[in-house]
Amino acid sequence: MGAVAAGASGLLSLPVQAQDVPPGVVFLMDNSEAMQNYPQSLPEVFTPGWYAANKVPAVPVTPKGDQGSEGSAGLAMDTGCEDPALVAAMSWFDKNSVDPAKNGSIPYDSDSDLKSPFFDPNKFYFSRGRRLAWNVKEGWFTINGNNFAGPLYSYGDILSVCYASVGWDLTDYPYGSVDSPLMTECRACLASKGWWRGPIVTPTTQATNPSGAGPLKELDEPPLPPEAFRKWVLSGRVLNVRPPRFVVARKALKDVISSVTNVRMGVATFGEDHGWFDPPAMLEKLRPTCDQSYPTFNDEALNRSRLRHAVNEVKFNNNERSIGEALFGLGGYFSSQVADNRWGYWFQQPVNPGDFGWPGCCNGGTYDNPYTGQPGYFWGVAAQEWLKPPYADPYTDKVLPGQPWEGTGYDKSVCNASQSNNIIVVSAGAPRSDNSVPITKMMDILKANGARHPDGSLLTFNPIDPELNPNVGGVNYCHLFGTTKEACDYADYNWPIGHGVGNKNFMDDVAFFLSHTDLRSDMPNSQTVRTFVVGYGDSSPMLQSIALAGRGSFFRADRPDTLREALLFAVGQSANLCSAP
Repeated sequence: MGAVAAGASGLLSLPVQAQDVPPGVVFLMDNSEAMQNYPQSLPEVFTPGWYAANKVPAVPVTPKGDQGSEGSAGLAMDTGCEDPALVAAMSWFDKNSVDPAKNGSIPYDSDSDLKSPFFDPNKFYFSRGRRLAWNVKEGWFTINGNNFAGPLYSYGDILSVCYASVGWDLTDYPYGSVDSPLMTECRACLASKGWWRGPIVTPTTQATNPSGAGPLKELDEPPLPPEAFRKWVLSGRVLNVRPPRFVVARKALKDVISSVTNVRMGVATFGEDHGWFDPPAMLEKLRPTCDQSYPTFNDEALNRSRLRHAVNEVKFNNNERSIGEALFGLGGYFSSQVADNRWGYWFQQPVNPGDFGWPGCCNGGTYDNPYTGQPGYFWGVAAQEWLKPPYADPYTDKVLPGQPWEGTGYDKSVCNASQSNNIIVVSAGAPRSDNSVPITKMMDILKANGARHPDGSLLTFNPIDPELNPNVGGVNYCHLFGTTKEACDYADYNWPIGHGVGNKNFMDDVAFFLSHTDLRSDMPNSQTVRTFVVGYGDSSPMLQSIALAGRGSFFRADRPDTLREALLFAVGQSANLCSAP
């Protein structure tokens, strides 16, 4: 297939090509906070007894921030860069190696569209054990607020970055005639190794110096790992060898956008909080427009730089991973709503879900949030819940774009009855807080159309009394991936959820609906949408169930090269499949 071949060989495409009907591919990028994490957390290992045997001799006046004691930056326990266990655990990086893959001398992503390189090998950055420091939750900060395109906060000299890492507190960490042993250690480590493991935040730090502490656990998120509280200072070289997930995923997707040929492409991500249903953020609709796509494909009209810029604009700070809600919203985008109100005809309230335990107006609802107390009785009952219009907050002037639709004229999601329509999801984990979709209405439509599971059996669904009904039906293929259906009814730190055993999470139901339902009544053939899933460092059964339900494929990628290859392969598969079931 041309798309994969071009990606593998690096061949440049011609500006205008006469080819088959190009597929439409929307890349749905995970923008959850977890994308800030490193693929592997920085190590918390230590050699028993090593620190006691190698303790730095006491100075005439020992500051309270010295090794083994607690200062304003945290508890100086197991700090440094010489502990044999720690050195071994960090051996994937070697600043003195001649290999750039080990010494990090080349920025991982030097895209000129970004406001700073990711990362400058001659700079030093603040970090925690799990992710770069972020000033919304974790100070001292490297990523400033919501700007994930940069510029990154960094220092060019060792002395400044060491003292900045402890908030320039010269009382707890003196500088001068009585130098802080901890700061001496920091400077020596950065000079010799390029990294320093610093103090760890404790409840005392949180209470006495909140600006230099964090992160604080949200009520509805699981307990934070110890690595979240450990402070580090890292050379940009370290980060170039093992960047955060969002840097790797962003670069891989831009590489794919730069290389595939004869494919209409768009970029979306999970939407911001918009009440119950959070429509996806459509950062760039499918390009090129229909008149530039077929019978000749105008590569210049694809405007790859604009698509890459959309990827760079993703803000990785969403506290949800709403794959199902995003898929539902993208289904609306691929539908013929603008032409004939098809989506509105299906999903205008009331959808009458049938019983307590399902979302929608006006006889559904769920239990209150066990973590925050948020009421669940009115789950998805707003008049325009499933067709959300744009909304401007009168107090902040912030605008939420609402449900995305295709445009008019040539600005269509589907240009040709033979176009293959696809969504490629890139996710670092299983969906979370992701069930506000009109599942009962989708199941009604599927049952009326005689939809069948992959094994040929008819889809069944019964919404009545879900808590006592042993088989509500619907879609759940998690038992095919090394676990049980009930394992995908996960509820911990995941609200709202349904009440029916075997179908409490609805993301795979949405993918099934898109792949088994004709979303357009304004053109021949059955215009369905397939869903492919790339699990970045994750192969959760739910992700695999979504891909199977969506008539796509699942790929797990643990390294940058395999992530890029998985994306290319998914694009290749999308081009070789028609939309009709």
